Amino acid sequence: MKKSSLPVSRKFYSEICDRIRFSFSLNRPSLIEEAIATVDSYITCGAEPDEYTDPSVLLMFNLLRPEIDKAIRRSQRAREISSKRKSGQPTAASSGKDETSRPMDNNGNTASSESESTEPEEEERPILNRRMRRLIQQERKRAVRQRIKPLYSR
Repeated sequence: MKKSSLPVSRKFYSEICDRIRFSFSLNRPSLIEEAIATVDSYITCGAEPDEYTDPSVLLMFNLLRPEIDKAIRRSQRAREISSKRKSGQPTAASSGKDETSRPMDNNGNTASSESESTEPEEEERPILNRRMRRLIQQERKRAVRQRIKPLYSR
């Protein structure tokens, strides 16, 4: 299988081209090549469309640009991970720690690495799903009501 010279996946590129073909086939089929060429030049060398570009092509490009940028970043990250894996260096995924799923404090902030390094090593509690957290919260409220109930019965 031949590697693509584009900085995005073949699947993403074909989806973008299909969307462009579909959109312009309904309106003006003559602009399909111009729109694909504009996207190609942006993907390969980062060239943005000039002022002489057709307004409908410019509109299509501006609608697709955030997706293209995201796909470029995603592919770059995947290629870095792949090259590290091939060279034998451990990555975040292979080391067993997932950097994206960190425990959250009560304010909704993720625990910082500084606070983790200054505190003594504690046994990590598993992160409970919403249903289990809700059951624990209800049990606590029930216990508080049971303690308060005798005070009101006087």
